Amino acid sequence: MLYCSINGKQTNQLSVKNRGFSYGDGLFTTGKISHGNIEMLPLHINRLSEGCIKLKIEQPNMIELSEELKEVSRSYSKAVIKVVITAGEGGRGYSRVGTSSPSVIISVSAFPEHYDQWQQEGINLGVSSLQLGINPMLSGLKHLNRLEQVLIRQDLDNRIEDDVVVTNVNGHIIETSCANLFWLIDGQLYTPNINHSGVAGLVRDNVLANMPNVTLGDFVLTDVEQAQAMFICNSVMGIVPVKTFNGKLLSLEKLSGIQLVK
Repeated sequence: MLYCSINGKQTNQLSVKNRGFSYGDGLFTTGKISHGNIEMLPLHINRLSEGCIKLKIEQPNMIELSEELKEVSRSYSKAVIKVVITAGEGGRGYSRVGTSSPSVIISVSAFPEHYDQWQQEGINLGVSSLQLGINPMLSGLKHLNRLEQVLIRQDLDNRIEDDVVVTNVNGHIIETSCANLFWLIDGQLYTPNINHSGVAGLVRDNVLANMPNVTLGDFVLTDVEQAQAMFICNSVMGIVPVKTFNGKLLSLEKLSGIQLVK
């Protein structure tokens, strides 16, 4: 870790009374620092604000937070910045009655250099045997309860693929271990609904806002058997093409017109 602060103070010591530690009571966003600036910063701030509203967590001053993030990011040419907001410290059991003000944790880490190679060469994508649960109350949110992703990543660490497609318990395709998923069939772009599982990634939103006629649906694995091209995306890796899916060779050229609008 290159930098860490909690509520504006440079430290990496978090109280065991913090509700983010005890209950996963909070949310986060992760972005890319490029040449001293955070890509899509207004969208990250908006994600945090909307997440606080949905989880009924008192919002920190988002204008001040944005300025703090700008100041922190100036020191780095290329890095990953993460912002965690928790409901604060205290409370009795699950109740938030008596909690302190929200905690804001900002950290900066080294950029995963293999992402650049992935963007240029594409990745090999498999299918996970693990499935996500159904949780419409939290779907879309980047909340702190990520145990499903931890288990999926643990499984992936023992496989030869770069990433895996993950379905939910109904068999519907949702995302990969850490990114959203799009695929192309006969010129038509598709992506899964995330109404009951999964994370609404900022790059996913970006693609949906700037690419016309993307089809959303509750797709199963057989729906992607005829895919001619595919990509995964998140705020740090950007758009990464898939060169093989379940051993099938896919086209990288068909994705040449799809770009991230920053």
